[in-house]
Amino acid sequence: MHGCSGCSGFSPHQHNVRLSGGSGRLPIAGSSAVARKKTPKVRVNVKASLSRRLREIRQELFGDHGGPELARRLILPARTWYNYETGVTVPAEVLLGFIEQTGANPMYLITGEGPRYRRTNDERLLSELSPVELIRRGLEKLERSASDVVIMTAENLPSEVAPDFAAVSLYPMADIGRSALDSSRVEGYIMAYRHWLPNPGLTIGTRLVDDSMNPILPAGSIVAIDRSMTDPQLLHGRIVAARLESEPVIRWLEISGRHMILRPNQQSREFPLIPVDLEDMGSSIIIGQVVWSWSRFSSG
Repeated sequence: MHGCSGCSGFSPHQHNVRLSGGSGRLPIAGSSAVARKKTPKVRVNVKASLSRRLREIRQELFGDHGGPELARRLILPARTWYNYETGVTVPAEVLLGFIEQTGANPMYLITGEGPRYRRTNDERLLSELSPVELIRRGLEKLERSASDVVIMTAENLPSEVAPDFAAVSLYPMADIGRSALDSSRVEGYIMAYRHWLPNPGLTIGTRLVDDSMNPILPAGSIVAIDRSMTDPQLLHGRIVAARLESEPVIRWLEISGRHMILRPNQQSREFPLIPVDLEDMGSSIIIGQVVWSWSRFSSG
């Protein structure tokens, strides 16, 4: 006879009780006698394939670093969208919004068969996108070439910059946290479309020195930082530049209760989460919002 603490009058004959389904196990109180099935491998593979196709279409239409822009159009935090690209279940309303924004063929998304788009990509762009979106789309295509962005020296900077362009000063990462920037420390200038930058006059550039935001922003990437955007409550789910005691960092910003969390793209021992008390620090450590980025460039 097996012992059972808390059980009185327990008889060995009770072991002969069997479920009608033949499992030989007594059901747990309050639970169903039907065992919970594991997610079939086929369904897991379908989810992985869907995520891959979503990512491929997003990269083709919005560029390698266009996740935040697509997330903005879908009214989602950028990190939520990246979760969908890595296999998290995509809600139906998000999938419908993605199809509406991209013109993707639903059958292709689900099965991988048929044309990728309901219409040709060029036809969709020419007929539906605004002039600003067309420019951005074209420049995102250039990002895959070896010379998509030119970093110019002060000597080569045009005396009169065309109205459509802005010259973004490129500072060392260690300098961007200073309240007053020293113009003699400028390493060069990035010629960028003003459409990229909400506040060109308050935007600076810097080059990432680590892989804390890889693969979205690998080491060596250049980011444009809008220094007018410093309210943490308005920057939830965005990539920001922040000043810490050691040095400035580029991180995702998330609000959790009375704390602001500075999160690397891939948390690790080298790049941990950084919690900041909003009441103690507030917006004082926020340098600005990352509004654009480049990962390939040449000198001019």
